[in-house]
Amino acid sequence: MQGSYTRIISPTLVNEFAATYRVLGEIGAATSDNNFDPVVRSKRGITLSQFNPNLNPLGFIPNASFGGVPGTAPTITYDGRTPINAGDTRFTFTNNLSWTRGSHAFKFGTYIERNLASEGPRSNFGGSFNFGRDTNNPLESGYAFANALLGNFQSYTESSGRTAGRGKNYLFDFFAQDTWKIKRLTLDYGLRLSYFSPWRLRDKEGAVFALERYDRSKAPVLYRPGCASATNPCPNADLRALNPLNNQLLPRYLIGAYVPNTGNVINGMVLATDDSYPDGFIEHEPLQFGPRFGFAYDVFGDGKTAIRGGIGVTKQTIPSSGNYLGGLHSNPPLQFNPQVFYGSFDTFLNSGTVLFPGNLLSHARDSKTPSVYNYSLSIQRDIGFNTVVEVAYVGNVGRHLIMQRNLNTIPYGARFLPANADPTNTSRALADNFFRPFPGYGDITYVENSGTSNYNALQTSVNRRFSRGVQFGVAYTWSKTMDYGSSDRSTLPMYRPYQVWSYGEASFDQTHVFVFNYTWDLPKASRVWDNRLARVLFDNWQASGVVAFVSGTPFGVGISTTDNADITGGGDGVRPNLIAAAQLPGGDRTFDRWFNTAAFARPARGDFGNAPKVVARGPGSNNWDMSLFKNIPVKGEQRYFQFRYEVYNLLNHTQFQGVDTGARFDPAGNQVNTRFGQVISTRPPRVMQFALSFKFVSLRQPYIDARKFTHFSF
Repeated sequence: MQGSYTRIISPTLVNEFAATYRVLGEIGAATSDNNFDPVVRSKRGITLSQFNPNLNPLGFIPNASFGGVPGTAPTITYDGRTPINAGDTRFTFTNNLSWTRGSHAFKFGTYIERNLASEGPRSNFGGSFNFGRDTNNPLESGYAFANALLGNFQSYTESSGRTAGRGKNYLFDFFAQDTWKIKRLTLDYGLRLSYFSPWRLRDKEGAVFALERYDRSKAPVLYRPGCASATNPCPNADLRALNPLNNQLLPRYLIGAYVPNTGNVINGMVLATDDSYPDGFIEHEPLQFGPRFGFAYDVFGDGKTAIRGGIGVTKQTIPSSGNYLGGLHSNPPLQFNPQVFYGSFDTFLNSGTVLFPGNLLSHARDSKTPSVYNYSLSIQRDIGFNTVVEVAYVGNVGRHLIMQRNLNTIPYGARFLPANADPTNTSRALADNFFRPFPGYGDITYVENSGTSNYNALQTSVNRRFSRGVQFGVAYTWSKTMDYGSSDRSTLPMYRPYQVWSYGEASFDQTHVFVFNYTWDLPKASRVWDNRLARVLFDNWQASGVVAFVSGTPFGVGISTTDNADITGGGDGVRPNLIAAAQLPGGDRTFDRWFNTAAFARPARGDFGNAPKVVARGPGSNNWDMSLFKNIPVKGEQRYFQFRYEVYNLLNHTQFQGVDTGARFDPAGNQVNTRFGQVISTRPPRVMQFALSFKFVSLRQPYIDARKFTHFSF
């Protein structure tokens, strides 16, 4: 919903006010009393209780999985936010004052935005049973469905909390600008000031991992692998969990879990209610400055040749709420997910629960505002025939872009160290959680504003204004976009240099883009055959279309092995070794071999590979879209039917798209993925659609006294 109010105060002074209210809802509430009956315990005859029934007021049935069933095993599952009540609400208020004075055109304005966001409560509130086969389960029947019928499970998990996850923020902008005409020179300059809040938690229900508050000495102890015999490697039947504090052997399912009453399971966590930490866990940024400057110069004074240029700074003051709110409401201590192993329906509520290290979300406390610096310089020339030619250099640089890292990534080679070997089988390493940089936790996703990008382009165009029934435009862009990651929260490495591992062409970079668009009023047949039939059927047709020839986007190559070898022993991952040029000349590319598949080799153990982020480009596109429509007047030109025929991919040209980029090597180093380098998908084929609509134009015009003009709109 929106409304506006415009007031012409004087011939040189105009004020415009607008307000908007927008709601984007994600609603999953019941629309009738029995909507949820299929998943309500009492309606299904399920009398099982649970650890935290207060989190499940509607009494939903538990989730269930049946591992080991041949074929596709069924699952019982539902959204952890059900009944969903989520969405985003935005209020905006804008006021602009325009003032013309002499050769100056001033404009002053304010913009206020208020956002409320919610993804809805999210947790495993109904509990989850795993009935899959497990030979170590003393209650195992040998078949998952039989386990379920007997009420015996391999594991049960249930969340300890359920929070709303609601956020809020605000933005206040003020700008002032002036357009100043000095004979043949026009200057545009201005400044935008922005003051905004980071995303805050509306209900103070959130927690974050704070690096400065983590104390390694307080990390909880984990049960380690142990053996009931002195054999190494330990026979599977003798594998146990070992309490390293007293050497007590316990059931093997405890391996990797916290030893009770040791350390601090929320080591380094900060609650949103902690007044010593900033609201929303991010420091408030100072006032942001966004200057702009541009010029246009009429070179010869005839209005036909112009040089234009400009530079400006824009700020990303309102990032997506998911970048900062998602995960905060499910971090411990707000939510744990304890497990029960090898139990039955009759006794599981009386069984002891087991808690394992979980994954966390964290933020950089001091986050700079993402900024983009834009600049351009162009020359325009009117060459006659209602046609303008333009050549421009356009570029921008992005700084402090939203990225993420996993702080708890183990270093390269960590799994190869003797100190990290599994004591029950020294030929393999312990699980990563036993030697993480921050013991006591799994992955720690750390959101930080540290990314960068740049774009540089030569842009050329020829545009003919609509004249004598013809309009067309031709545009060609030669460009390059480089970045560390092409979306918010792209992952940066912990150990490899950013420039080596992450920097390269953006995933959407397209070197060459050629586009031709046109509109043509087709000649009227009545000019040579003037009768009613010709006028109705063959007059007033118009054709328009867009033709695009676009380069393919860049891609890298992934790696896997048939022997599931751990090549790097940790770190940021592994890439194949690049031993030759991967990009093939255009004439050598085929459906079965889009790039040089022989250019990649399996790295040796301990080698993380040398392939860069981008090694080649995918298929480009050659696309023709066209529309043809006709107006059929009905008692005058103010009322008419419009018939429209539209075709996408007119020539039905096969547009290759995806390429298999996964190299797979056997132990001998042979690449064995038979689809590697092949085209595996295409863009849509030809699509046609028809439409018929009726349009009319009202000739009634209200009387307006411009001297006292006030305008409302809704």
